Amino acid sequence: MKKLLSKKLFFWMLPLFVFGACNKDGVKVVATQGTPSDLTASTQALNYTTADSANDAISFSWGESDFGYSAAVTYYLQFSYKDSDFSKVYSLAAGNALSQSFKVADFNTIVLGAKYTAGQQNTVSVRVKAQISDSNYVYSNVLQITVTPYQTERVITYPPLYVPGDYQGWGPGSAIIAKLYSPADNKVYDGYINLPSDTNYFKFTAEPDWDGTNYGSGDNIADGGGLSTDGGAGNLMVVGAGYYLLHADIPNLKWTATLQNWGIIGDFNSWGTDVPFDFDEVNQVLVKTIQLPAGGFKFRANQSWEGNDANPNYGGTYDPTSGNVALSLGGGNITIPTAGTYKITLDLRVPSEPVCTIAQQ
Repeated sequence: MKKLLSKKLFFWMLPLFVFGACNKDGVKVVATQGTPSDLTASTQALNYTTADSANDAISFSWGESDFGYSAAVTYYLQFSYKDSDFSKVYSLAAGNALSQSFKVADFNTIVLGAKYTAGQQNTVSVRVKAQISDSNYVYSNVLQITVTPYQTERVITYPPLYVPGDYQGWGPGSAIIAKLYSPADNKVYDGYINLPSDTNYFKFTAEPDWDGTNYGSGDNIADGGGLSTDGGAGNLMVVGAGYYLLHADIPNLKWTATLQNWGIIGDFNSWGTDVPFDFDEVNQVLVKTIQLPAGGFKFRANQSWEGNDANPNYGGTYDPTSGNVALSLGGGNITIPTAGTYKITLDLRVPSEPVCTIAQQ
């Protein structure tokens, strides 16, 4: 009887032992929310210019974040967009590194990419995001970095033809000078020049001095005609102040000048009278700071919708993130989604490759 009872108890308790053994097969690991990193910077005030572009600018360092177990943590250095309070960020993946250093040129690109204004002192907010999954991450403390970014310049590498004249003191090597460019490198050049007087004289030079081949008038005809390399050739001339598209065909010794005064027209002025661009003689580009409502606008020459070579117009697509406008001849309206004050820069130095940027002020 006792043996029978013992057997029954053994078989009744056996599942309990089995169940208990199964519970010891593994240990469940639960990630915690994570401890935030402590972010520090080598400086919190930057003052630099384009001449410093290759120098060291700033370094950021942060401690490890702990999520409760040995997890693979990925860190992101984040810069808040201007006035966004981190609702929009410029984010740089740092992998598992605990520091990041930047040269002046690289940090300047980041600040401009986060929509801070060139030429003005800005306060940039910076933090680190530590993440082990899409749903489990933590942010560091926020640092405030004061910086005045410089505007990056477009670099044109096409062969140039220099245009010295009375408008700039007849200096081929002057910092202020119009140039024509040959994208095909075939000695056929195009470019724009701003001429302020009713009568304007100039020449073309192959070098930024008078020692190379120089081109004057071959027939003394204004606004276009023949070119001459004779040292005694007269000056080239246009009659009337304005912004001119110049074309120089060196193989055939011909040139033309076409008046194209550019302006802005759109919803902001009920598509009425064009607002003319201003001319930045240092950078040789068109600029305008203007109050705009949300809506569309275009650029056109000579207040004309003809859309031909003499009177073109540009539309395009504006990217609020980069500030760039993809221009197209006769294209659709350039649309601004938010009302505000904007600085528009229209760079026509290479006429076949126009560049436009729009920066909210």
